[in-house]
Amino acid sequence: MPQARVAVHPWPASRHRLNIASGVGAELLVISVETPHSPLRDTARTQIRGALREVLGLQLDCAPEAVTLLSVPGQALRVALPGHTISAIGLSASHEAGFSVAAIRQGGPVGIDIMRIAPAFDWQAVARDYLGPQAWHRIASQPEPDQPQAFACEWTRLEAGLKCLGIGLQEWCPALAQRLEGCRLMALDVPAGLFGAVAWR
Repeated sequence: MPQARVAVHPWPASRHRLNIASGVGAELLVISVETPHSPLRDTARTQIRGALREVLGLQLDCAPEAVTLLSVPGQALRVALPGHTISAIGLSASHEAGFSVAAIRQGGPVGIDIMRIAPAFDWQAVARDYLGPQAWHRIASQPEPDQPQAFACEWTRLEAGLKCLGIGLQEWCPALAQRLEGCRLMALDVPAGLFGAVAWR
């Protein structure tokens, strides 16, 4: 039975299909934008943040230009709007060459991550250090051609969970695994060749 996935809505093409006007919207919304096929992320960041302002403008019933996104290296994006207390809106974004995603969560923190992986990727050492023994065994139990994809699934779940918790990348330990268990995780419905996950608490 196929696993349920969180829908990813292309922006702005999906604008008229989503009920997000005047404060109405799903608790969790994931949008995507097509970006330049480049490892440089400045343009991708500008594009996804522009899309976020448009969506938040619809949700908060204001012009996109009135929405300020506060960005501090190593911390999640935050939204600010004069005269509004909106600290409960969680934001997260992730980028791969050609494709960026962002999650908006009403009511708490959120984390999102996407990854594109080459079939020949050597995943074993990275998985041992950062994903832990259970994830390592889940990947290793797959047929060899499927192992890079299995790694990408596990890795995006880890990164999404870390972003949701507001902590940086660190090597696996039982205490970290216990904290990550407090996150709800789901895969993203992303184009072929990409893997993604979203986490929320």
